[in-house]
Amino acid sequence: MGKLTYLRPRRGDISPVLLLLTSHRLDCFLVCIRCLERFTSLDRFKHIYVVGNALSPEHTAVARRFVGRHANATLVERGPRGLVPAVLSAENDILSAHIDDVIIKIDEDLFVTPHWLEHLVDGYIDHAERPDVPAVMPLVPISPPGRHVLNRFLRVSYPSERHMYCGPPIEENWVYHRWIWEKLLYENMAQVYLRDAPAKYGYVSYLTINCVIFDARLMRQVLPLPTARVAGQPTSDEMAINAALAAGKQKIAVLGRSLAHHYSFSKCEEYLRSHVPLDEVWRYMQGITEMPVTTRRCHVPTGGGDLKLLRTGG
Repeated sequence: MGKLTYLRPRRGDISPVLLLLTSHRLDCFLVCIRCLERFTSLDRFKHIYVVGNALSPEHTAVARRFVGRHANATLVERGPRGLVPAVLSAENDILSAHIDDVIIKIDEDLFVTPHWLEHLVDGYIDHAERPDVPAVMPLVPISPPGRHVLNRFLRVSYPSERHMYCGPPIEENWVYHRWIWEKLLYENMAQVYLRDAPAKYGYVSYLTINCVIFDARLMRQVLPLPTARVAGQPTSDEMAINAALAAGKQKIAVLGRSLAHHYSFSKCEEYLRSHVPLDEVWRYMQGITEMPVTTRRCHVPTGGGDLKLLRTGG
């Protein structure tokens, strides 16, 4: 009898469906789509869905221009404002139609970096046969999973600044938000971290939904997502997924060697905007290189010309 051999899928065989959610942060959405176009061959995706939730006319125009530039992209407009019922209903429709596909879901305030898609797909392939790890996410410093994976690096690299990265939950820790962004922008923290050849994966028992790749292993557990309050309490896709992970004693793989950048959780956004304006973030994203730099340097913003696109919406 012949020997059965498992054929590992190749990166080029995976054509994910991209699900991009946007609502009210137009400037974040502009940085998000510019980073996608700058660092990604978008024809790699089987399809791109931009789910717009109660968009302003200007925001709608920007979203339509983006999908107009890509033949595989569709704008799905839903209202009223809010995850329930509008956004989760749209997610149910899209995910149900692509139950056999690989899905990448990102939010409007998530900014990708060079080779993010290759790294994410490779992480998916490495865990595709593991029922206990149904999803993979990049290392996102401003997220609870990202902070967990960065823990040792932060303690070793910044021992005297422990008070800046320890404290309240990340979602409401405005000190951590500002400190991380200033380290990224002005001290090249991302390159310093990557230069130390960190572990390929970290594992956590929860996720934040701003950037994640998954397939039917996860979708069959959570679909349909709730389109009404659960027991009178607010709900979200993130809550539904984390409940399923806990019930199944499953974990999420976090890429140790590929970063994506989340601008801010809502409770910290107003403060962060007053100290780390988005135009400085965009200037930083434009300057990211293919490989980690070899020396630590300070990137000092120089002028306002770099952010013309955010002011014009082009």
